[in-house]
Amino acid sequence: MLYETIACFQPETDEERNAKETLLHLLEKYGNAMLDRDCAAGHITCSGFILSPDMTKTLMAYHLIYQSVGWTGGHADGDSDLMGVAMREAREETSVTKLYPLTGRILSIDILPVPPHDKHGKAVAAHLHYNVTYGLLAPENQPIADKPDENRNVRWLRTEDIALQCTESHMLPIYAKLVSRMHKIAEQKAAIPEQMLLPLMEWYPLHHRDLPWRRDKDPYHVWVSEIMLQQTRVEAVKGYYDRFLDALPDVQSLASCPEDALLKLWEGLGYYNRVRNMQKAAKQIMQTHGGSFPKTYAEIRSLPGIGDYTAGAIASVCCGLPTPAVDGNVLRVMARLQENYRNILDNAVKSDITAALAAVYPHADSGMLTQALMEIGATVCIPNGIPRCSECPLRQICMAYASGTTQALPIRVKKTKRRTETRTVFVLHCEGKIAIRKRPGKGLLASLWELPNVEGILTEEEAAAQCSAWGAAPASIEKTVQRSHVFTHITWEMQGIFLTCRTMCSGFVWADESELKTVYSLPTAFRCVLD
Repeated sequence: MLYETIACFQPETDEERNAKETLLHLLEKYGNAMLDRDCAAGHITCSGFILSPDMTKTLMAYHLIYQSVGWTGGHADGDSDLMGVAMREAREETSVTKLYPLTGRILSIDILPVPPHDKHGKAVAAHLHYNVTYGLLAPENQPIADKPDENRNVRWLRTEDIALQCTESHMLPIYAKLVSRMHKIAEQKAAIPEQMLLPLMEWYPLHHRDLPWRRDKDPYHVWVSEIMLQQTRVEAVKGYYDRFLDALPDVQSLASCPEDALLKLWEGLGYYNRVRNMQKAAKQIMQTHGGSFPKTYAEIRSLPGIGDYTAGAIASVCCGLPTPAVDGNVLRVMARLQENYRNILDNAVKSDITAALAAVYPHADSGMLTQALMEIGATVCIPNGIPRCSECPLRQICMAYASGTTQALPIRVKKTKRRTETRTVFVLHCEGKIAIRKRPGKGLLASLWELPNVEGILTEEEAAAQCSAWGAAPASIEKTVQRSHVFTHITWEMQGIFLTCRTMCSGFVWADESELKTVYSLPTAFRCVLD
């Protein structure tokens, strides 16, 4: 793998060709021993040339060994992840925490002489570094600090001032080369949104899936589908979509639908606030827009439960407006096309990608572009597994494909951890019926039906006592089951206890199996205990 990494480098100068050929020859002879600093032929080091995101400044330090200002870097020390080494050394030598590659490709391979010096009190003879360089970006507004045993005066320099600060004349052409190449890569990234338009527009009509909500441009239909598709698979939505439209064919019928009937239509899709907000939006459309779906992005965006993505999708697909719809599919596609190593869960990254797309939307059929980006993300540039690059009409301009980094992208770093709660859930049987009750009007699963439950895991004795406290007079415990259910921010670890009761006490609704299927909407979190 190390040999292949070096072999992928594309030299542009005679010096680089010589350095690559020499290093490949040594790798054939010594193999991974070149990663160790005691290799007799010299060894591999990895440098990170750090620029600010606007590429006007570079982060450098005064190195005690070289007695000069220079880049960050260090020995591979057995690690074949050369880019990882470059990033590790950059962090250690400057203390930056926010740092990401401009590209996964090697920017330069250079053979660098190292003068004799002392390291931790031991003499080190002169030797050669076979240095591999990566281009890194780091925001300026973060703390930086020296690594006292190696450098001092870590600071940001204007790129044009490097020659004034660096006393190693042989390094100046390398630094100039790196600045130039990083600028070219940035320009290549910026050009991709416009370059992708024609291939996408030619590809989509021939390869898109025939989905029910794509058969017309009715904003109500697109709206229903987009809300259903949030956090739900396409195949799972199809049946729900048809059933929902059969029952509620327009905004007016949605606005006037009784809540229990509405929740029953949604049963199994989860995240019930989605459909509650849809009904609020439908009522607002009836009251404010005379029953007609609004036609501008701002008006659509103002409806309850409609965010930037859904508003952009409806406005572009149904109204032909140049409004990007940027969801996880689009973020993934753009991250790979532009080989973007920033965290796509960061709102600033989403804003930057949205702005880049907004600049090119006026040059395309907006609705088709929105659907083409969604489609290629769902069927080709897929989220799980290996992307189908051989089928992709954009592979010729895809920077991650060119660098071989498609499977490393996108970068997704969640800021918060999902917490875990334990609950004991009761399945109380009496005369062929099961006890259910309504949840509070606010909070998780608000106003939905539930099986009686309490926090924590109860013993059988404690469960029987709780049942008695409700007045249900437990006769026997039939069985216990263990279940888990994952919400967005919470995981429920549940113990389900099945009890036969002598009394259908007040405080619960007692429903038979038929009523649980047709009348009462029981969320999956509780249905999984019954199942």
